[in-house]
Amino acid sequence: MILIPFLIFLVMIFARSQKGMFACLLILVATKSIIDAFWDYRFGSLTIMSIQGALVPLLFYKIFLKRKMFPKIWVLTAKIYLIALTLGVVWAIAIKPVPSAEIIVLSLNNFLGFFLIPLLVTDKIRLKQFLIAVMICGIFPMAVSLFQLQTGIVFRERTTAGLARYVGFYHDGFPVRFYGLMSIFAVLLYQSVFKTNNPYFKAFLIALAGGASISVYLAFSKAAVGIVVLWVILILFFSKTRIKQAVPILIGFSILMLAFGNVVFDNIEQLFSKETGYQTGEVKDARYTLAGRGYIWQEYWDQWLNHQSMFFQWFGDGIDRAVHNEFFRVLVINGIIGLLLLIVFIFRMLKHIFQINEHLRVFGMMLFGMYFFDCIGLVPGSYYYYNILVWGIFGLLLLKPHLFFKQQLN
Repeated sequence: MILIPFLIFLVMIFARSQKGMFACLLILVATKSIIDAFWDYRFGSLTIMSIQGALVPLLFYKIFLKRKMFPKIWVLTAKIYLIALTLGVVWAIAIKPVPSAEIIVLSLNNFLGFFLIPLLVTDKIRLKQFLIAVMICGIFPMAVSLFQLQTGIVFRERTTAGLARYVGFYHDGFPVRFYGLMSIFAVLLYQSVFKTNNPYFKAFLIALAGGASISVYLAFSKAAVGIVVLWVILILFFSKTRIKQAVPILIGFSILMLAFGNVVFDNIEQLFSKETGYQTGEVKDARYTLAGRGYIWQEYWDQWLNHQSMFFQWFGDGIDRAVHNEFFRVLVINGIIGLLLLIVFIFRMLKHIFQINEHLRVFGMMLFGMYFFDCIGLVPGSYYYYNILVWGIFGLLLLKPHLFFKQQLN
């Protein structure tokens, strides 16, 4: 099994040398969900995901050299994000060289994400291929979730609020719901741009929307529920083609209800039982909500406030911690300066949303909304592929709107 990721790496290298960077990008996008399933395999101090993280900037190093082709305002936004995520690492290199090097490589990949997809997706054909690759990436976690559901075989025991989470081979539910949501997003974006008369491909899109909906549901993620609700609201209020874009969501929800019936609402109610319990007074301690993250946040806040030197409070100590909140994580690693830069980045991205063509703006809102949700309970800055995909598509919407005007394809 361990040969699988290395075979994928070899295919990426071969594609890069023989077909170019775009072919390599398609393989990266289509297979990332498989690579992430080997998260717990290590070679020395490096995981499979770390090895790929080091490989990506080497394969796409020319993108760094071409960043001057982009508008200065977009390059500046990327630089602010890069500094916000790496400022404190300078002080930690001598103390923890390997983890610090990993953070630097991670941040370089995050920086790369602002330019990689906008530079390589140059026409509608490439856009179509890229979106299909995003959909393909969602098939593996979706298939594993459905296999577990049908067979009762659970590969990793994970629970939340008394619910068994179908996380497949992953550490937690984040990869399952991220790849599922991005598959749905790709379907929404694809059907808004392209039109096909192929009945088999239409069936594929329907099956993917339905399967991804089931997969995301079975991960039992509070963030996923919030993101889906936000996406539906954004589509209903801001989409210029809200009816067409609502169809895949309605199909996915219908398939979900056919498969599980009213138990869907019962499980969601149970998923938020601690939060509703706090509202009704049954749960007295607010820290117990959001899967107990309040206790984690309080611990690191006390540590930062009472046990950190003033210098590290302002500039960070560069040591990553499992804070489960992006704002806290940046505060601890990169200090007050890093946190302020992250806030500046967020406001700049909000400004960029309103610079996107009004017919495409809803997709930018959906991506930013997902990122903001993830900042509350997760650490999106720690997932380089998340940033490559989210900010890459966002940049494509902002910088190349002509690619998204409707076209007939057979």
